[in-house]
Amino acid sequence: MSVAGQRARSVPPSLQDDPAARRRQVRLAWTFVSVACVASLLLCTAAGGAAYWYRGHATVKRTATVEVVGGDRAYVRAAYQTNWNAVPLGGAGGPGTGDGAAVLHEGDTLRTEEGTHVLVTLWDGSTIEVFEQTQLQFVEMRATQYISRAKSVTIRQTRGLLRVSPAPDDYSRSRFQVLAGNTAVLMKEGGERTSGGSFLVDVTLGPDGESIAQVRASVRRGVGAVRAGGAEVRLDVNEQSVVPAGGVPGAPTAARRDLVANGTFAPASGAQMPFSPWRDISTPGQADGAFGKILPVSDTIDGRTVTAVELSRSMDSTDPALTGLSQQLDVTVADLVALELTADVKVLAQNVPGGGVAGSEFPLIVKLTYHDASGVMRERTWGFYVVADPASPPPPAGTSTLVTAGQWAPLRVDLRDLTPQPMRLDSIEVYASGHGYRARITDVAIIGTE
Repeated sequence: MSVAGQRARSVPPSLQDDPAARRRQVRLAWTFVSVACVASLLLCTAAGGAAYWYRGHATVKRTATVEVVGGDRAYVRAAYQTNWNAVPLGGAGGPGTGDGAAVLHEGDTLRTEEGTHVLVTLWDGSTIEVFEQTQLQFVEMRATQYISRAKSVTIRQTRGLLRVSPAPDDYSRSRFQVLAGNTAVLMKEGGERTSGGSFLVDVTLGPDGESIAQVRASVRRGVGAVRAGGAEVRLDVNEQSVVPAGGVPGAPTAARRDLVANGTFAPASGAQMPFSPWRDISTPGQADGAFGKILPVSDTIDGRTVTAVELSRSMDSTDPALTGLSQQLDVTVADLVALELTADVKVLAQNVPGGGVAGSEFPLIVKLTYHDASGVMRERTWGFYVVADPASPPPPAGTSTLVTAGQWAPLRVDLRDLTPQPMRLDSIEVYASGHGYRARITDVAIIGTE
């Protein structure tokens, strides 16, 4: 059989005499080959794109270290565990090295007790100062694995005070946020970059000691944002916003705090103590046995009408007694850049010259009790008097002041000048001490600037 005959028999009879059908079959074959090539090309492109996306977006969990700055009661609880472990003291390698410091992982919880202050250093150099009586969980600590494109840090704070300082970096996308209840606080420095700023988050608990009563956020560097209840407030440098439980962020205000409540001694209607939250700390005399009097009075300072509290005891008294008020502060001030104690005082009379025999019996005294960085309790007093004692040297400068009887005098103290400096304020007292006295005080304030 010839070769031509074999080829003829290999072609279906329907195509041997139909050139158009033969051409259709050829076109179908080429179409199939083209589709297969395109599909293969798309598959290769998709695989390449997926690999590129994974290279740019695949994240890996990161770690942080925690080192004790002051105190000795900091604890870490690992994720999915119930036991707390004490953070070791005296890390020798410096911040962020992990030498002598506890390593924190995603999901771990950190807490500090009274008098303890720690520094957390993240893998990228960002820092979180955790002040006393604070608890937080590291919900997320991640960064892209192969190239520096993105990082994400999320902290859930349930109580206390944090100062967060994201480090400058070369990430193209960066998110560093603190969650507290329904509130989110984060840096917002333009675009998607959030590094290089600094903000504080202060979480106050309610009377039950568990639920969040309010969240206060303030910005020290950069631009921040506070989100809650579907609303967002933008914060510039030295601005703060307060979010009540279940509420929305308040309008920005200056990042200053008055740490004394009712420093004008306005009588509180219906309260057990008429000057709430101040409480009476008066003591009776031993011989005369009489308490002094604490009364609200109206007065003027430079033409301004004020309400003052008057502390008095009969000028006929011949034995010592104390008449005054005290207020618990219990507030951490280590985060405050500036801290000033102010008041306006007026001494009207005293029957014991100077500061008395003990040198501490003044007709008006302001006393501050605080803890320093080492946890030691300190006391500082400022006394005012109108009758000098010619038989005794004047009281030490800086602790007492001779003022003009019946005239208002200012008390202005930069608490950052105290040695050692206060890290936590415990209480403030305003009282008269001696035998017979009469004095007034108003506008008591401790202003902290962040």
